[in-house]
Amino acid sequence: MKNLTSLWSIALLFTFGNAMAQPMKRIKTQAINQGLSEYSHTVDNGWFVYSIKAAPETRSMCCYNQGEQMTCDLNKDQHGYGSSSDSPLTQNIHVFTQFKQGEIARIMPIGDSCEVKADGLTIDWIQNVTTQQSISWLKQQALTADDDNGSLYVMSLHPDPAAATAIYELAKMNRLAFSEQAVFWLGQRQNDGYDYLEKLYHELPQGAVKRHINFALSQHESPQAIALLKKIATNDQNSEQQADAIFWLSQTDGIDNLPQFLMNLMNESQSREIKEKAIFSLSQINSTEASQQLAQLVKTHQDPEVREHSLFWLAQNDPEQAQQASIELLKSASNESEQENAVFVLSQLPSQQSADALFAILKGNYHKNIKKKALFWLSQSDDKTTLDRLEKML
Repeated sequence: MKNLTSLWSIALLFTFGNAMAQPMKRIKTQAINQGLSEYSHTVDNGWFVYSIKAAPETRSMCCYNQGEQMTCDLNKDQHGYGSSSDSPLTQNIHVFTQFKQGEIARIMPIGDSCEVKADGLTIDWIQNVTTQQSISWLKQQALTADDDNGSLYVMSLHPDPAAATAIYELAKMNRLAFSEQAVFWLGQRQNDGYDYLEKLYHELPQGAVKRHINFALSQHESPQAIALLKKIATNDQNSEQQADAIFWLSQTDGIDNLPQFLMNLMNESQSREIKEKAIFSLSQINSTEASQQLAQLVKTHQDPEVREHSLFWLAQNDPEQAQQASIELLKSASNESEQENAVFVLSQLPSQQSADALFAILKGNYHKNIKKKALFWLSQSDDKTTLDRLEKML
């Protein structure tokens, strides 16, 4: 029996287009000339499949079962499913659809490189399905099932611009999780998704679906998407939308001068929420510049809360700079709360580094309340060397 691990080429299980290939032992197929929409209304139980061309640069999707090679077995529930950057490109999408008691249970797109098993099953093959027919049918399935069946994902894989239009229309309905998924898949369409995301930003009312545009823009690999995300982060009148955009900027790679952009936002905003989000977003950027900006806020900003938050997040990024900034703050700050926070930050540094810094406070010229805090945090250590040092000192 032929091993089904090779590429589908024109067909994996049967020839798509004209004559049927010789039947495989693993799967039985029969060609159906009836239209996709008409046929699907006649199915109670079973599987059918049709094929469409894939959008450019689409990675072949398959099932990832624990301890097995990449295979989709239609008789089993799959542990995992999808594609990755390591998957080969696919020219076609083979849309396998399962019906149970007249309802769609699964819509599973499979790429050219994926093995399919279907022992004992008969799979109806719907011939000559056009891209437009597929988009119209999938849109109806999304409306019927709120995308619980995966129809939006399959639609996003179509190369035709009509797919983006259909997904946009579903997103504009503003139906919570369903429309959020539509917004997400627009962000995955590099060729035509951005224009629709921009339209939705101006058309949707404030709420969860509109905020999801921020994430979709961060996933869209285009300069205009980043420009719009920056505009939202700077100017949006809704604080939740603005703060969410700031966060997603920090999760996006390759943005020039992002630490300085976030610093400017933090300094220019009067909103406490925006200031805190900008500081947190700086901490999410793994760069020397971002750490330096946080350290600068600790040293020079006039707002004690800004200094406190900046120091906390600096400690998560750069313990060395956090230690230096904390010690300088202990020497210069007159606010006892700030000094106590500096001691706390020192206590959260790596074990040996933390112990050395806290012992230095005990031996240094600091207020007795600050020394008490250092002593408290040293006593909480579970490091034997630290506890032995403390016992000898006392």
